[in-house]
Formats: sequence, structure tokens, C-alpha cells
Amino acid sequence: MFKNVKKPSVAARRSAAAIGLTGMLLGLAACGGEGDAEAESVQLNVASWATPDSVSEEMGNWWYEEIEERSEGRLTFNIDAAGSLCSAAEIAECVRDGRADVGQTVTDYSPQLFPQASITSIPFLSLNGEAITRVIYELSTEHEGSQQLWEENGLHPIAHVSPGRLLLGGQEELSSIEDLEGLRLRMAGQYAEQAVDAAGASSVSLTAPETYEALERGVADASGSPLDGTIAFQLKDVLSDWSDPGIGAYTTIGMWMNHDVYTDLPEDLREVVDEVTEEFNREQASAIFNEVTLEQCDMLLDTIGDLRQWDEADTQTWSDELGDSLEERWVEDAEGNGLSNADEYLSAYKDKLDSYEGEVSEDPTAACADR
Repeated sequence: MFKNVKKPSVAARRSAAAIGLTGMLLGLAACGGEGDAEAESVQLNVASWATPDSVSEEMGNWWYEEIEERSEGRLTFNIDAAGSLCSAAEIAECVRDGRADVGQTVTDYSPQLFPQASITSIPFLSLNGEAITRVIYELSTEHEGSQQLWEENGLHPIAHVSPGRLLLGGQEELSSIEDLEGLRLRMAGQYAEQAVDAAGASSVSLTAPETYEALERGVADASGSPLDGTIAFQLKDVLSDWSDPGIGAYTTIGMWMNHDVYTDLPEDLREVVDEVTEEFNREQASAIFNEVTLEQCDMLLDTIGDLRQWDEADTQTWSDELGDSLEERWVEDAEGNGLSNADEYLSAYKDKLDSYEGEVSEDPTAACADR
């Protein structure tokens, strides 16, 4: 519903959003009635990294549209095209400093702000993205240190959705850590990058939109990416062999609202946001992700022919070599980035993941590899 709307300038849209909030507050002060305040409308600006028809776009659109519908059009969103307001790597800061009211991008572009979510970058910790989405959402309020850090960083969390299992793509077969030796491998995910380095490859830090050109220019030899990235950023067209090494999740697609913007909303609009956000984390985000990913599987297999899975023994070899080293490093980093009781958070995260085993849907990337 947003693609064909002609948008005014960024400055005009920011002014419109500010006028909406200011008018809402002035109406309350002048009339002294709760009903008058509730009648005000607010438009919020969204900075998103989502490319057309990507899983990020589909998930984001559900959240925006549901809020607009349930608020009866009083809370609306102006969604800028990917990269037009803020680059993918700076979206979190854009939301913090007020250039955007809502943002969506990969968490690990700003891992220092999100130790609660960067935990997903620890390899071999979880293979199921649906469980990850629910657990991080629960811990955002259940863990005192996590809740406090969100407020200190000026952000209100909406969701952290796994983009799927990390796949490895190359011009030749990559089926064991021996095959990674000496490769310049584009990676995302702070601890996934360290796992790749430990396997003898050299991780190349690039955002997803930069990867295609980097591969064409020879800046990187291979790439780590979720299945969505092979389609959304055309990586399937430059790398012919893709496999699932069994690492599992490696980052999340984060969505946040500016904390002050959230708290300044009328109570009834905050309730709408909270209601939709709860449904989004409990079921809708994963349902959308699964549907889109399985459609993308067809496009990937039509191009490369087969998505392979590593032998369990090769996956276990890589996991054994890492041991608990990256978990320990995450705890140290998380504490340094302001998350109190990070070791307690890690333990709760692992326990909650275990509690969802058998209760969530089959991972769509694994289903794609089984075809």
C-alpha cells in the first residue's frame, strides 16, 4: 500500500509527524479532555533496509498495516525506500537521534547497542528462528538488565526476528571447515565472523546491500547469507554453490521505535502498538517468514539446483573446535556494552530455547535443503 504513494520531502514528513504529536498534546492542554487527545492522529517515519518483496518488507508491512487498521487510521507510517533516509548500517542511530521514529535493519550493524539480540550470533546455539524471536521478546521485559538497557539506549524494542540459518555460498563446494581455509568470506554476525576466522578463513565485513558488488569485484571470494539474502540481494546469481553448515542463526532483523516517541503516544495508541507487537512476536513474524522463505526456496533451487547440508560430523568438528569460547566472549562483550548480569541472561536464553523445542514450526531453510 505504500509503494505507489508520492512522498513529500523528508523535512516535510518530519514536520508533519512533529505537528501531529504537538497538536495532540496542545489539544489535551486546551480542552482538558481525554477524548480530545485520543482523537488526534500521528504519523511516524520509518527508516527500513527492506528491499522490495523481501521477507523484511513483508514482515514490516504486516506490523504497519495492522496498527493502521486497528487504530482506525489514527496512527500511520511513512515508509522511506531502503537507504533513502538512512543507510542500513546507521538505521539504529537514526531512530535514536530522531531522524526516524521507527527503524528496521540487521541487529549486528550496531551490535554494541543490542547485546540482548547479538547473542543470536553465537554459532551452534539455536537452529530455530521462531524460538529465537519469542525468547528475545520475552527477555526484553523479563530480564531486568535487558529492560533497563533498552531505556538507556533510547529505544523501544518491537521485535528481533532471525533471518534464517546462515548459509555459505561459493564458486566451489564448501562442505567442511577445511574448505574454508584461506577464503575471503563475507560474513555478518559478530560471533559468526569470529567462528569463520577460527576456521582459517578471513571474514570480510560488508553490509548485505554491498555484497553483490564486492563479490563481482573480487573483494570477497564467498559469502555467508540467509536464504532470503540469496534472493533479495541476487547472491544466487554470482555464487553457484550453497550449503547449510549447521551454524544456525547468526543475527536478527531488528525493529525498534524511538523510546520517547513510544512513551509520548496516547495510551490507547500505545495499547494498539503493544497488542500488534505481541501477535507479531508470538506467531505472525514467523508465519510470514516461513511462507516467504519457502517461496524463495523455489527461486534459489531453480538457479543453483541443490541446497546441501553439511554432514553432522563436519558440523560437530567446527562446533567442538570453538567450544564455549564464543559464549564466554559474548558475556564479556555484553557486560562491556551495558547489559548487567549477562551470564544470567545467557543461561535464561538457552533455557527458554530448550523449552520451545518441539513446539515451533520446522525451520523453512532446513525444509528447503530436504527437497
